[in-house]
Parts: sequence; C-alpha cells; structure tokens
Amino acid sequence: MKLKTYLGLYLLTWLGLIVSLVGYELYEGDFFTTKWENLGLYTLTISLVLTSLYFAYNSWQQRRQRAEINLLNDKLVDLLKEDKYHHVILNPDDPYYELAQSINAVQTKQKRFIKNFIRQQRGYFSLLEYLTSGVLLIDQDNLIYMANHALNEIFAKDLNQKQAPYYYVLDNFELIQLIEQAIRHKSDQTKEIKHHQDGEKILAVQVRYIPLSKHHFLVMCLVDDITAKRNLERQQKEFLANLNHELKTPITSISGFSETLLNGALDNKEVSRQFIEIIYRESKELSELINDGLSLARIEDDKAINLTKFNLRSFVSDSLDSFTKLVFEKEIQVKVAIDSELEVICDQRKLRHIVNNLIQNGLRYNQVKGSLILDAKVFENEWQLIVTDTGIGIKEAEQERVFERFYRVDQSRTKEIPGTGLGLAVVKEYVELLSGNVSLKSQLGKGTSVIVTLPRFNN
Repeated sequence: MKLKTYLGLYLLTWLGLIVSLVGYELYEGDFFTTKWENLGLYTLTISLVLTSLYFAYNSWQQRRQRAEINLLNDKLVDLLKEDKYHHVILNPDDPYYELAQSINAVQTKQKRFIKNFIRQQRGYFSLLEYLTSGVLLIDQDNLIYMANHALNEIFAKDLNQKQAPYYYVLDNFELIQLIEQAIRHKSDQTKEIKHHQDGEKILAVQVRYIPLSKHHFLVMCLVDDITAKRNLERQQKEFLANLNHELKTPITSISGFSETLLNGALDNKEVSRQFIEIIYRESKELSELINDGLSLARIEDDKAINLTKFNLRSFVSDSLDSFTKLVFEKEIQVKVAIDSELEVICDQRKLRHIVNNLIQNGLRYNQVKGSLILDAKVFENEWQLIVTDTGIGIKEAEQERVFERFYRVDQSRTKEIPGTGLGLAVVKEYVELLSGNVSLKSQLGKGTSVIVTLPRFNN
C-alpha cells in the first residue's frame, strides 16, 4: 500500500512539471498556453501539498508504530521479569493487533503456568517439611537449594542457608565426602555415619544423584537418625547374650548335681540333701529369671492402660503379704507409712509389677534385722511412691546403670544374694509405660531409696 502511494504521488508530481513546461515552451503568450501552464502549476502545487501531507502522516504513523513496538518489547521484557501482568490493548484495525493478542495469550498462559508451578512447589516443599527424615537438596553449583526442619533437628543447627555452598554449612566430614562421591561418580551413595553433637548419633544417609539435563543435576540427601534403633538392637543382643549366660549357670548346676545324685550320691543322705537344696535353689532362680524375662517381653504387648481408683496403703500391704517368709528370714522391720485414706488412680496390674519388684529388691539387698519403709507423697499433678531400705547401698558410679537389664551391683558384695538383675529394668519399663519416671538415692553401706513418680490421672 505504501509503495503504490509513493508511485502515485511521484507520477502526479512529474505530470504537473511536464504539463507546465510543455505549455510554457510551445504556446508561450497564448491563452491556451496559459491555461496549460496554470493547470501544470495547479497539478504541481496539489502534488506538493499531498506529498507533504503524506510524509507528515507517514512520519506520525512511524512514530506511533515505533511506540507500539516499544510497548510490545517492554511487555516481552516484563514477561521475563514475571512481576507484571498488564495486557497490551490495541485497536482491532491496528497492524500490530494480532501480535499484541498473541503476546497477551502467552502472558495469560505463562501466568497460569507460574501459578500452578508455585502451588506445586509449595506442595512439594510442605511435603518435605513434614517428612520425619532429614532432606537436603543441592544444585549443580554445589549450593544448598533446600533443607527441611527434620534435618535441622538432627544436626541441631539451621542448614536451610540457600545459595550457600554445602561444604561450608555442613560440619560432618563423612557426609560431605559422601556427597562429593555421588557428584564425582554420578551415582547414588548409601552409608551409616556417626555425628558427634551432644553425644554420638548414628545416621543412615542416602545420597541420590538426580540428572535433570546434560549439564544440570540435583543431589538429594536423605538422613535418618537411627541411634535409638541401633541402641535397641545392641540392647537386644546384650539381653540375649546375658540371658544365655544367666540361664547356663542354674541349668549347669541342676544338670551337674542331678547327674551326681544319679551316679550314687543319692545314697548319702547328708550329701543328697545338700545337692537337692542346691537344685531347688537353682530351679527357683531359673524360674524367676524366666518370669522376669517374660515380664519384659510382655511389656511391649501390654501398652493398654486400665485405670481404676483404689486405696494405695491396702494395695501395698497386699503385695507385702507375698514376701512374709523373706521378711521373717532376715528379721526385717517393715513399715508402711502411707496415709490410710490415700486413694490413687492407676493401672493396678502394672503398678503391682512395680511394687513387687521394689519390695523384693528392698528385702533381698537389705541387712539382717534391717528396715524397709514404704511411703507416698501427693503433689498437685503427680504422686510418688518411695521405698527405702537399710541395705548394702550402691556406689555412685553404678547408680545410673542399675536400671539396665541384667546389671547387678558389685558382684563381690551381691554374689550370695539371689537375683536376675532384671527387677529394676522391669520397674523402669512399667513406670515409663505409665508416663512416669523412676530415680534413686543411695549411700554405700547405709541403704537406698527408690522414688517412683507417676501422674495423677483424672477420674
């Protein structure tokens, strides 16, 4: 269209010039010539005016188009910035109308895409935050992309320092080395590592190499604190090893003395009676060991709490009746200092295990003609059962270990005292099951007080 307009004005201008020149040269002074000359001048004048108007209009059009192009360009720049979402509005007859509509459509689609992406990203990050496993994401530039709350708790520090090199933030050499191996070999790595932070932790680490493109990748570290699991496995192994050892002693004694009796010692009344007493004592110890072991095993399957209200003094007195023989044998003075009106709400069966084991220990490790006192204290939100004896006492260095399974205090002082080393372990398990805690105060050669603290349950 522009080319045709240019040609029309160009021809019109030349036509006016030619008509003027021809009329002037051939018919000079004639009316006819003057007429043609005037026609040429008129034509030339109109041509010049139209050309000027056209060029002025064309200049205005170019400026407007340049402004529209700048507007469209600015809009494209805004799309890259992702922070402005204003559509370009042009008239339908504008030559750039279709282009503006396309840019607006791209902007709308991009806005929808970004909105969905942000929503999905928030969902993924929220999911990672709620995982119990620690998660660390690292980009191809070795910079931290994200670290969740669980990882911060495991390492007891804020690791979510985005755009910081991971090797500056992490303080565990084994973990840094494992990440480097995953990046170097472009493969997943798995290892159990140790972390020293307020004691030793055992961490199960999985480092996943995630390729995104030829030159881009992510590294995801999954970290689980398995300290409790490994400690439990160790305790189970120790428990089985100790149980095996403890079982061997009475079984060997029973088997050996029985065999001796069968080989002829049965005819000697004095020797046979002595052997039978040993067999009886060892069988009782074996039975007690099995019962204590079963009690510990049943605790895991006996987590249901059955609360009832009862008189604590009567409850403790009933437990004491089971140890009447041992009380008389050692001539121990037993005192129940619990208020006769005190009533508590608790699981009687679980509390029975606790009380029986505490009374048994208080009598066994007591001195002959010693004393055993059972008392109770009530506070606003909890109550305590205190069992105090005048026994052999416990060294301060051993006091933290007496609640371990099969642990017995100084063997030189307790060798002749029957027991499995499981009593206080059973007490601790049941107390914790009732949301309580157990502690002790002891002085070597003077006695021990065991304090069981339990919550005051509501009716």
